[in-house]
Amino acid sequence: MKPKLLFDKDKWLFGENIPDCDIYFFQVPASCFASDWSYDFIKRYKKFLGLYKGFTLDFYVGEKDSNEVAESIIRALLERPKFGKELDRNIISWSHKLILFSKKLDKLPLEKYNNKQLWKLYKDTDKLQTKLYTYGWIPVAADLFHNNFTNKLKSYLYAVSNSKEEAEQAFVVLTTPSRKTIVADERKDFLVIHEKYKKFLKARTIPQHLKDALTKHAQKWGHLGYIYAGNVDPFGVDHYLKELFELAKTGINTKKILAKQEQYLKTAREKQKKIYKKLKVSVQYKRLFENAKDFALSKLIRRNAQLLNLYFVHKTLLKEIAKRLGISRYQLQFMLQAEVKDALLNGRIDKNILSIRLKHCVLYTEEGFETVYMGAMEKKLRSMVATKINKNVKEFTGQTVQPGYAKGTVKIIIRAKDMPKMKQGDILVSIATDVDVVPAMKKAAAIITEQGGITSHAAIVSRELGTPCIIGTKIATKVLKDGDKVEVDANKGIVRKL
Repeated sequence: MKPKLLFDKDKWLFGENIPDCDIYFFQVPASCFASDWSYDFIKRYKKFLGLYKGFTLDFYVGEKDSNEVAESIIRALLERPKFGKELDRNIISWSHKLILFSKKLDKLPLEKYNNKQLWKLYKDTDKLQTKLYTYGWIPVAADLFHNNFTNKLKSYLYAVSNSKEEAEQAFVVLTTPSRKTIVADERKDFLVIHEKYKKFLKARTIPQHLKDALTKHAQKWGHLGYIYAGNVDPFGVDHYLKELFELAKTGINTKKILAKQEQYLKTAREKQKKIYKKLKVSVQYKRLFENAKDFALSKLIRRNAQLLNLYFVHKTLLKEIAKRLGISRYQLQFMLQAEVKDALLNGRIDKNILSIRLKHCVLYTEEGFETVYMGAMEKKLRSMVATKINKNVKEFTGQTVQPGYAKGTVKIIIRAKDMPKMKQGDILVSIATDVDVVPAMKKAAAIITEQGGITSHAAIVSRELGTPCIIGTKIATKVLKDGDKVEVDANKGIVRKL
């Protein structure tokens, strides 16, 4: 079978750069894009392209196609009053189901399973992951590529506000979550440990009961540092202990911070009520703003479930399958599902091809078709999406998600391994932040990302921290480097090199 749409007239649009990603994880959203939406009134993507260099993925979708998908989601949210809440409940429900499945998987005696049983478990895992993603990707698809959701909400506020400035301020307030996130829950647990053991931290002593507390914390939250491909360890006791010592140096008042977090949520709710009343926001658009806040929270719940699942799957199921096939776990993670089935049930596997894929390859998906390209076709596809960027720009813009102003030194923070270079007051610049870099975000005077929408991780966390943040700049990590001095005017969405 040959692809029908690979070279159609809809040009490729860059979607996102994702470090530490593999085919095993991303073939789930790729197949969801083209084949597995949970709602028949939402348009599916026609095609998907993923370019791998090692564990770094750049993915692309059709430009016109992705806009039509986003518009179909916006229409559904506008025209179907119960859709947004139902979607949010499904994301949360299937996240919990995936967590329960993952914890059961960790206790199975997989060494006693035959290959057919392992394949069934592999397929069952994929079904759960896919079902969650058919719901979880919809809020992201509404905003990531063309800012459709953001533009729809802003255009309404421009119409009911007295000025653009008032509308922009209202947008930030009305899309700020007014309930605690998963990230806030972890931070609260961590700050409680800091408060309980601060006298030992000041003396730089580590009693056993502190180690025990951090062990429990790592068991509960450590997977948040375990990203996609599983090529880094989850956060452990040493990671959290280092963060505790750094926190102790600042002399912060933990009780005040915890109280401030609670007050932040209360204040957010009060501000939102006032704006709804002042601008006489319609019932329909009030519902949309509430949907946006809900999606921001459930996205982090989904991410928590996915990372926990990957941690357990990698160390159990994929480890056992790779052992049976005589390959590394990373080679297995660059196999398509059909290839895993053929290898387990029929003994057919090409180890040489897998070694090449680990270095570079292209994943292509459309409805009913999925393949990995290498060689001449890979080169052709890479040349089709190649773009040039002017690295000498002195000023660029993005979308404000938390207003404010800051000057500072740029630190490029992509993953947790980059965090040691981050100092208090630096400007954190990233492709798109994730849960593993939150400790660095806490130190930032401002945050700048290339990608993201109103439900992005950077948007959510920057608002919780009150840190000026500009997202969706497209070029931040390409035109800035460690040590650059920048001015971040998040009131206007402008970044300037100094």
